[in-house]
Amino acid sequence: MKRLVLAVGFLALAAFFLAPAERATGQPEDMVKKVTDALPDKAPAAPKAKRKVLIYSKTQGFRHSSIPIGAKAIAMMGDKTGAYTAFHTEDESFFEPEKLKAFDAVFMMNTTGNCLAPKDGTKEEKAAREELLKKSLRDFVASGKGLIGVHSATDTYGGWKDYNKMMGGAFDGHPWHKKVPVKVLEAKHPLNAAFDGKDFEINDEIYQFRADTALPGDRKFLLALDNAKLADIDKGKRKDGLYPISWLAGYEKGRTFYCSLGHREEIFWNPTILKHYLAGIQYALGDLEADATATSTPDGKK
Repeated sequence: MKRLVLAVGFLALAAFFLAPAERATGQPEDMVKKVTDALPDKAPAAPKAKRKVLIYSKTQGFRHSSIPIGAKAIAMMGDKTGAYTAFHTEDESFFEPEKLKAFDAVFMMNTTGNCLAPKDGTKEEKAAREELLKKSLRDFVASGKGLIGVHSATDTYGGWKDYNKMMGGAFDGHPWHKKVPVKVLEAKHPLNAAFDGKDFEINDEIYQFRADTALPGDRKFLLALDNAKLADIDKGKRKDGLYPISWLAGYEKGRTFYCSLGHREEIFWNPTILKHYLAGIQYALGDLEADATATSTPDGKK
C-alpha cells in the first residue's frame, strides 16, 4: 500500500514539473470552452494543399502565461476550419532543415530571447548549432514558406537582423497595458475582413518597436494605435509617432504575418482577433491572396 501511495505521489510530482509545452494539452476547461465558442466556422480561403504549421513557444526570457491556451487555440482553429494541422513544441531540433521542411509555416507563439539556443554541448558546439538552426529558419522562409508571430515574437532575437527583417519589428517596451483604441488602416484588405471596416478598442499589452524596425516602406500595416483617440499617446517614444499592431510582408519568396496582441489569455478567445489571425496564417501559408505592398505613411495612406 505504501509503495502504491509513493508511486502515485511521484507521478503527480513528475506531472507538475513537466515542461510547459508538455503541460499545454491540459488546459482549464473553462478556457477551452471559451476558445471553442469563439472559433471561426470556416477559413477565408480554401487550402491549396494539406498544410502543416509548426507552433513554437520556447522562451529564453519572460514567459507569458497565455502560451498554453494560445497554442491550443491556434491548433483548434486549424482543426475546425480545415485550414491546416498544427504541431506544438519547444524542442529546437524541429528547426533542423530535414525536420523543418515537413512544415509549411512556423508560428512563433510568444517566444522570447534566443529561443533556438540549445542547452547541451560546449560553448562552441552550442553556438554552432544555434547558427545552424537560425540559418535553417531563414532559408525556410526565403524558399517560399511562411512565418507567423504574435506578441513577444518580436521580443525574440533582437540582435539578429534577418529575423528582425522577417518578423518586421524589434520590441522596445510596452508603454500601454489597458483598453486602447485601434485603427483599421485598410478596411478592404482581406486580412482585415474580420473588422468589417470598423475601428475598435481592445484590452492588452501594447508594444512599441525599435526605431530602426516596423517602418513604412518595409511592410504593409494593417492595424495601429489610433493616436488621436489615446490620451496618453505621449508615453510612447517613437519620434515618428508610429505604433503599428499588425502587419504582413514578403521575405524573398516567403510570406510573413505578425500581430502584437496576445499578452492576455482572453485574446485567444476573442472571435474577431482569431479571424484576423486565421487570415494572417492563411496568407503566410500562401492560400489567401493579399496585397503586401508596403505602407508608405504611418496613417496607412499611400
